[in-house]
Amino acid sequence: MANRVKEHPKIQIHWNSNVKEVTGGDRMEKLILHNSASGEDVEMAAGSLFFAIGHNPVTNFLPAEIETHPNGYLKLTQPGRTFTSVPGIFAAGDVSDHVYRQAVVAAGRGAAAAIDAE
Repeated sequence: MANRVKEHPKIQIHWNSNVKEVTGGDRMEKLILHNSASGEDVEMAAGSLFFAIGHNPVTNFLPAEIETHPNGYLKLTQPGRTFTSVPGIFAAGDVSDHVYRQAVVAAGRGAAAAIDAE
């Protein structure tokens, strides 16, 4: 899929960029991006926007006692639940899903973690 995106004539990839502003009336019309590498802002006409957040779980800030898979994703102690090896720490979203890696799954796992934490 990444190669298809890179080769598509109607898709522009802006690496190292953050959305600074999106403007328009009833729909998106313009976008201002800030390139964190160059420090420059770029303004462009745009009718749509897709965010790619990557697939590397950010778990390195967690205590070493939490068990992880070799790929960095948190291990769950009970199938279908969000419990980790440390009581009171729940795995939700991208840090525990190394299969589907989709935002909608991450959102659902976040809701599950909130219920498990109750």
